[in-house]
Amino acid sequence: MGVELLEALKTQDKYRKLFHAWSNREFGRQEKEEKFIQELREFSEKVGVKDNLIVGSFDYRDFSLAFFTDNIFDVSGLPAEYFKRYGLEATMSMFHHEDREEVLKFQKMNIDTYDSLSLNEKKTFGASYTYRWIHRLTGEEIWQQTSIVPFMTDENGNIILDLQICMRLNAPPDPAKFHWEFHYTADNGALIKMAKQFEDVAKNKLSKREYEVAQLIVNGVQASDIAKELGISPNTLVTHRKNIMKKLKINSSLELVRIMMHKS
Repeated sequence: MGVELLEALKTQDKYRKLFHAWSNREFGRQEKEEKFIQELREFSEKVGVKDNLIVGSFDYRDFSLAFFTDNIFDVSGLPAEYFKRYGLEATMSMFHHEDREEVLKFQKMNIDTYDSLSLNEKKTFGASYTYRWIHRLTGEEIWQQTSIVPFMTDENGNIILDLQICMRLNAPPDPAKFHWEFHYTADNGALIKMAKQFEDVAKNKLSKREYEVAQLIVNGVQASDIAKELGISPNTLVTHRKNIMKKLKINSSLELVRIMMHKS
C-alpha cells in the first residue's frame, strides 16, 4: 500500500487546499484538550468498543488523530502507530480508490456548509457517510458508516476536535455505493437534512456543455481554468453560469454543489 500513496495524498493541491485551509485559520480561545480527550476515553469505554466499532477524533489544527481506540488494527490491518504517525493521510489511504474522491467532495461540502451556519446552527450540526475500507492484510472490502459531530470548538464555533464513531456494517448498503448525509437545526427551528441522491437532477436539466461547466465549478476549478479547459471565452463562461443558475433556480456555487450532489 505503501509510501507512494501517502506521498501522493500529501502533495495533491486539492487535498491541501481542502483540509489545511481550515487549519490555517485563526482559532479563538481554546480550552485544554486533555479534558476532552479524557471524555472520549470514558465514552469509548462506556459504549464498549468491539471489532465492529471505532471511536476517534481529528485535531483540526493540524489534522492529526487526537484520539482513536486501539482496535483500529482489527478493521484496517495496520498498527495504531501508522495512524498516529500519518494522521489524516493514513485514514485517506484506507478508503477504496473509488470512494476516496467522493470523500474529498463530501468533506469540502461539509466544511463549506458548516462555515456558512450561525453559531447556534453549528451547535446542532452532524453528518455521516457510508464507504468502503480495504483491509490491508486480507484485501477485504469492509463497508462502514461513520457519524461525525463537532466535539471541541472555539467561541466562534470553529471545530478544534471532532467526535467520529465508525461502525462496521454486517452487509453492504442498498444501493452498494458511497453515501452521505448531514443535518442541523436552522435558526427558525426547521430541521435541515441533506443526503446524497443517486439520480442526477442537474444532468436532466442542463445542456451537455452547461453540465461540464457545473462539474468543474463543483470540483473547485477556477473560472480562468474552466474557460481554458473547455476552449471557451470568459464571456461565454459567464453566460453558461447564468443559464445554470437560472435553470436550477439557485444563486450560488454552494447551492450548485447541493443540487448536483444531494437532495433536501
